[in-house]
Amino acid sequence: MSVHILAALSLTPQTTFLMLVTVLLNGGAQLLLRAAALRGAEPTRILSLAQSPFFVAGVACYACSVLTWLAVLKRVPLSIATPTIALVYVLVPLAARVVFGDVLNWRIGCGMLLVVAGVTLVARA
Repeated sequence: MSVHILAALSLTPQTTFLMLVTVLLNGGAQLLLRAAALRGAEPTRILSLAQSPFFVAGVACYACSVLTWLAVLKRVPLSIATPTIALVYVLVPLAARVVFGDVLNWRIGCGMLLVVAGVTLVARA
């Protein structure tokens, strides 16, 4: 679904790819950090963070997403790029449902639809 929205922006394939990678890296980081938290990583215990492969991988994903985000910002106006990255708010709940068994209800579903509608509006502007 997000590929069609990004295609509507008339972006180059490279820019579209960078935007999708940014969304995936950001969403992946959030999932990895949740996994770290569920497996004992404590923000007040630095050693528990350093010893958690999920925490380290999550931070690495965030770092990489910052780099791809910078590449996107060189090519796309911020007024378009930022709303597009909001697709993370659709990806993460869906992935969390699959990975962690998180509950999705009609309110969350409606919220995700509103995010997609908002990104679509920006893409058509």
